[in-house]
Amino acid sequence: MNKTLNDIARLCEATLTGDASGDTSVTSLLTDSRSLASTDGVLFCALTTGSSDGHRYIAELIRRGVRMFMVEKIPDGLGDVHGTAWLTVGSVRDAIERLGSAVRDDFDGTLVAITGSAGKTVVKEMIYRALLPEGDVYASPRSWNSRLGVPLALTDIPAGTRTAIIEVGIDSTGDMAHHACMLRPQIGLLTTITAEHDTGFASREDKVREKLRLFADCRAVIFDDSDPDIAAIVAEVCQGKRLTGVHGDNPAETDRLLTQAVLRELHAGDKAIIRAASEEPVSSRLDVHEGINDCLMVYDNFTHDLRSLRSALDFARRRSTTQRSDTVIMSDLLHADNDDPASVYAAAAAMMRDFGITRLIAAGPEIARHIGAFANIAQVECCPDTGTLLRDYDINRFSSETTLITGEPKEDFHAVKDLLESPRHDTIYEINLDSVVHNFNYYRSLLKPATGIVAMVKASGYGTGAPGIARTMQAQGAAYLAVAVVDEGVELRRAGITMPIMVLNPITTNYKALFDNRLEPSVFSMRELDLLRREARRCGVTDFPVHIKLDTGMHRVGFDESELPALADTLIDENELRAASIFSHLATADCLDMDDYTRMQLETFERASSYLRGRLPYTVRRHILNTAGMMRYPEYQYDMVRLGIGLYGVSPLPGDNPLKTVASLRSTIITIKRWPAGTTVGYGRRGVLTRQSVIATIPIGYADGVDRHLGCGAASFVVRGHECPTVGNICMDQCMIDITDVPDAATGDSVEIFGPQMPVERVAAILGTIPYEPLSTVSPRVKRIYYRE
Repeated sequence: MNKTLNDIARLCEATLTGDASGDTSVTSLLTDSRSLASTDGVLFCALTTGSSDGHRYIAELIRRGVRMFMVEKIPDGLGDVHGTAWLTVGSVRDAIERLGSAVRDDFDGTLVAITGSAGKTVVKEMIYRALLPEGDVYASPRSWNSRLGVPLALTDIPAGTRTAIIEVGIDSTGDMAHHACMLRPQIGLLTTITAEHDTGFASREDKVREKLRLFADCRAVIFDDSDPDIAAIVAEVCQGKRLTGVHGDNPAETDRLLTQAVLRELHAGDKAIIRAASEEPVSSRLDVHEGINDCLMVYDNFTHDLRSLRSALDFARRRSTTQRSDTVIMSDLLHADNDDPASVYAAAAAMMRDFGITRLIAAGPEIARHIGAFANIAQVECCPDTGTLLRDYDINRFSSETTLITGEPKEDFHAVKDLLESPRHDTIYEINLDSVVHNFNYYRSLLKPATGIVAMVKASGYGTGAPGIARTMQAQGAAYLAVAVVDEGVELRRAGITMPIMVLNPITTNYKALFDNRLEPSVFSMRELDLLRREARRCGVTDFPVHIKLDTGMHRVGFDESELPALADTLIDENELRAASIFSHLATADCLDMDDYTRMQLETFERASSYLRGRLPYTVRRHILNTAGMMRYPEYQYDMVRLGIGLYGVSPLPGDNPLKTVASLRSTIITIKRWPAGTTVGYGRRGVLTRQSVIATIPIGYADGVDRHLGCGAASFVVRGHECPTVGNICMDQCMIDITDVPDAATGDSVEIFGPQMPVERVAAILGTIPYEPLSTVSPRVKRIYYRE
């Protein structure tokens, strides 16, 4: 995009004020202050959501050099800052959509819109990569497919683009109208339809019809015709358009056939179609691994061009800390054949400089020829190819670094990642951060816009790793994080988490750590309140926020109603502490047969918290609802709610689960043996084979978090989609499973202990416990891998 402030004011019906020239060019929109790299041409759009307000970050952005802002209200005291431009609108979100629509009006090339359930990003990238050598093609970055992402993608289309490929995702009926109005594509592509997001629609048919609204103005529609019912709906809704239905024997083949059909509709030529036929699907995942020598490794296997390099650098920076320097290992960049390589690598160098990269290790013949472009980076090293890097590089030269590893799959950069990973065994705990975001947004959709969410990350994020979850919650605009003990809060601060943190069980002897790290304690007794007051006074702390815990029926800890007058008197008379919130815990919100008790607790909380709020001379927030409470008693959401197990993909209530699986515990088959009937397996000969069997050993045991009660056939683990019962006792570091009925099972196959195919709820039911337990008891020695899709 290249429009002036005057252009944007006209297109968005904005009032332009400030002393910056209206002829100043805007080249990019910024909606997340943490993604700021360069300030040149940046217009910050201060979005307001239910739990976050972009206007709060304007003062800091001005300090960092941003001078153009789109706002709903100019923050007090900032309107007269020299050289600043203010575009004031009624709704920033609506203004971004109008701007996206205006950019679409100016675009005179062909726009391909992709929607569906599975394969949207994969097919989008395959089309893009097939067309890229000829140039003048644009694809929306990664998964910019939301109501905000689509208009941002439109404003990102470079001048001179002939073909733009935009991905679109929707969650519920009515969502597609905004996209259809903005995009007006000439070619539509409907990928494979699955059960994803079914809960947001009256039926699967309703979902398909909603998606097809995107193609109202298309001349041609390409679709996966493997489902006759869906094919019939497409034929009915898209009458009069050129329809092409294709499908293959497997998802990868279907994606390739869809890609080739779009290329033919674009008259792309034989070379592009041949490239698509040989193109391997790229992964949009960004994986985070623990590395050697206190390093953190971020692995990116997406299309390796300037467009995706920026998003990968942004992702890596958000996981960096002041204790680590920032390094990039990268191969040659993809670009059009007629692009000037010197300009491409100069742009990459400028990007790395803006993101604070201090070390570059380059591996590839083209980047080696243009290594001089990276003179602005403190330490630059170059290898002619990945093989040389793998063979000759001394890995002990890595220490306390956040390292982004990004390159083309054919360059074997997966081997570079493996080389630098912290040595662990073959068992991993995968954490899908996109699922965390989906679950957070689902619960946010149940709330009033002004209600804040307290994200529970205690017990190391229910076993998944608190820092990774906390960074995601910080990015999503949660109001608070909640931990159990002070040490958990200190860990988050050391990991770079800056948002408010509530400590639910704050009894400690290290009050200085509490105050120094701005950890806000809950207070549940007069004794604890007096200790906090004394230590605050000793440390010179005033007006420190605390959270008042009431016992309304859990009968663990908390103030009784009889203690509230004395509590109010104490809080009024002191200046060391300030009540930030009043809260309580529901004992039976997930017990459908105990509504009377829950109602009693809610009434008690209303009465007691209202008394305290009435006595205190300042505003105090309230919260009592947990995950189940949000779903069953939304009228009591007050100012905040606490989101726990639902964030991690487990619904506390029976029935349809609209959540996505967050945590997957996986291992790998390390040996396979065939035994005759009557053979015994494992300690105590507890596994007795009743048939000729194929038995696999996997390197995971009770020291990793697999409860011994899951042995001897009590549970099954999943191999190649088949449930395989355990055989014999679970050992400390290994266990055995029966894979007799799994065709073509082989050493190295993945084994799912729990995850999408084996829900953790089933594992918990076998153990006679709740899902919290198997989630949170996975051993720290099991490597956590965080990824975004």
